[in-house]
Amino acid sequence: MSWFRGFERTGRRRDKSTPSPRYVVDASVIAKWVLPGEPFQEKALRLKEDHVSGLIELSAPGVVVQEVANALWRAVGLKRISEADAKEALEALSDMRIELRELSWAQTAEALSIACDLDLTIYDTSYVFLANELKVPLVTADKTLYKTARKKFKILHIKDYL
Repeated sequence: MSWFRGFERTGRRRDKSTPSPRYVVDASVIAKWVLPGEPFQEKALRLKEDHVSGLIELSAPGVVVQEVANALWRAVGLKRISEADAKEALEALSDMRIELRELSWAQTAEALSIACDLDLTIYDTSYVFLANELKVPLVTADKTLYKTARKKFKILHIKDYL
């Protein structure tokens, strides 16, 4: 697939004597890894490269797979990418070793409470809940999610990633 950078390892390496920092990553960031011309794409690609190189570890709720697939489906409909490229992107993403965590019914009920409190979708608050549960920051490119949830939770906008 020529329209996005591969998932190769970069020259950056972490000190193996300390644990890798962990982040929860949402679909708005992962989509930037595979869709051309996205805002803050360079920062998103840096996050991806840091993960592939072992500098950081990434987790996400299981719903991220369908959310990224939905973003790719929209891009196909808008003729930004082909269906074949969308499928290839999903297959490449499956090799990324992002730790996927399925939320239980009880955990989803907690995410629902966050959704009602912040007036955000349950999809968005699934990421917020997981980040809070793991005690790590959520990295997002979603401006509404960032502005709303940062008041109560550890949220990092992708534009601020090093």
